[in-house]
Amino acid sequence: MKARRSTTPEPTLPYDYVARTRALPVNLLFLMPFLLIYQAALFFTKSPVDNAAAAWVRALFHGLGHRGSLLVTLLVALSLALVVIVRVRDATRDRGIFGGMLAEGLCYGALLGTVAGMLATSLPMERVVALASLQGNSGSTIAGLQEGVRDLGLAVGAGIFEELVFRGVLCWGLFALLRHAIGTDRISAGCVAILVSSYVFSDYHHWGVTGEPYVSEVFAFRFHAGIVLGAVFLFRGLGIAAFAHGFYDALVMLG
Repeated sequence: MKARRSTTPEPTLPYDYVARTRALPVNLLFLMPFLLIYQAALFFTKSPVDNAAAAWVRALFHGLGHRGSLLVTLLVALSLALVVIVRVRDATRDRGIFGGMLAEGLCYGALLGTVAGMLATSLPMERVVALASLQGNSGSTIAGLQEGVRDLGLAVGAGIFEELVFRGVLCWGLFALLRHAIGTDRISAGCVAILVSSYVFSDYHHWGVTGEPYVSEVFAFRFHAGIVLGAVFLFRGLGIAAFAHGFYDALVMLG
């Protein structure tokens, strides 16, 4: 005897939050407002200071020449416009996604310093340096306000561009190489990618003539912060990792 099939539809969720928040189009849309904040802050304060990772990205475009940079800018703008058009169709399904991503980023950013400090207990933590070294005593209220806007923009820029370079490119590139070219299992590939990208992330703050003097406590803190951000990136996506990073840097400067 054949069993009768139930005609009652199975209940479905309005969207799969975890899977959809890891989608690249969603992450690009989530980061767009913060990228505009970064650009506006540096433009209106006419700041000569820029995030090193952001300068690297710009240098790639400048190396293409004027026409090449214009073409790349146009292609990026068209791609983002296409993403927006496609995502409009899913607007009702995405309801609540960006608010949840903001909440997650705020939570991870608020805990980043504490967790990284706990992981770095092998070395004494004497001080924590992110972008706070850019701060200074202002001679006037207007100058102080300009520096505050500039530093906020730099914090946002650090979150976007450093996560893009060290997690989005380096960490994900190593993970994909180990997984698909060598055949490493997911856990081993993820651990190696996070450790290597975290070391390079911490070390890059001391590169060149504009780099900071090496301090073991600060290096250890940034290395472990990179581990936390790498785990957030692999499990939750670029957008949440970048926002958590930027929010933490903003807390350091404002605190």
